[in-house]
Amino acid sequence: MTEDATLFSIAALHTALFLESVWLTASSIAVPLRGAAVQSSTASGWTAGRAIDGSCSSGTDSCTHTSEMDNPWWRLQLDGVYRVSVIEITNRNVARDRLDGVEIHIGNSLVNNGNDNPRCAIIHDVPDSLTQTVHCWGMEGMYVNFYKPFNTTALTLCEVKVYGGRNPFYQSKSSLVGAAVQSSTYLGWIAGQAIDGSCSPDGKDRCSYTGQMDNPWWRLQLDGVYRVSVIEITNMYSTRKWLDGVEIHIGNSLVNNGNDNPRCAIIHDVPDGLTQTVHCWGMEGVYVNFYKPFNTTYLMLCEVKVYGGRNPFYQSKSSLVWGWVYECDIWLG
Repeated sequence: MTEDATLFSIAALHTALFLESVWLTASSIAVPLRGAAVQSSTASGWTAGRAIDGSCSSGTDSCTHTSEMDNPWWRLQLDGVYRVSVIEITNRNVARDRLDGVEIHIGNSLVNNGNDNPRCAIIHDVPDSLTQTVHCWGMEGMYVNFYKPFNTTALTLCEVKVYGGRNPFYQSKSSLVGAAVQSSTYLGWIAGQAIDGSCSPDGKDRCSYTGQMDNPWWRLQLDGVYRVSVIEITNMYSTRKWLDGVEIHIGNSLVNNGNDNPRCAIIHDVPDGLTQTVHCWGMEGVYVNFYKPFNTTYLMLCEVKVYGGRNPFYQSKSSLVWGWVYECDIWLG
């Protein structure tokens, strides 16, 4: 084959792949994902399905409405497991304040009606804005929940559009590497001792330990942006209860020391379980935080192992030829 013919074949292949990516983008992004909706209760016939009827009208015949109740929720069950990139939420102006403080959760569990799945974002009231756009950066799941905790109120949604795509995930066989810091250090029990490779919870040379303080935290900075699949946490038996209520957050922001990034899970005390395994379903980020909000306490970790992998699209971002693939991946999540 001549050099010109070879170059033509390569160009043709790139063109075909580009056209395929455009099709994927169109099918995954321009059209909202399909599914079925349910909600915690229904007031006056304003059923859950009205939020996915394709109409952004704020009329009463096109919106959902729960009864006034404790912790109302609305859930979309997709027709498969997807990586969610963007969610658009439209509400009525008269009921706009009901979205203030609503949490969006994405995952594959129906524990607590799906409201314990990893949290993508908390919505806030935006004056003069009936439609809000939330980025979930490829969080993976079948269920998308809107949840208003710690409130006795009604939940209204006029239209919810969820965009994303299916995307293979490559998990590493060994734990990811990085550097650790924490909110304070007690008696030399430094943050790095939680990633020293030893799972033995038998002494201060093996564990991290903050001082007693408000809202303590520990943060691992990975050596790049990864999709985190699984986190294993080991603690000392005598201090196991300090993990109860600790939140795990993953993302790329250092706002509030990284503790405002999307939440993967809340850990609970597990009797006779020194090591817990948490699934984060491919949440993306460079920072992994352990955070104990609303408490004045200590935070101790004896070993943290984070497993995941780089999305293959991200590995190609330095190549000009494949630059479109990286751009496509941002959309697909």
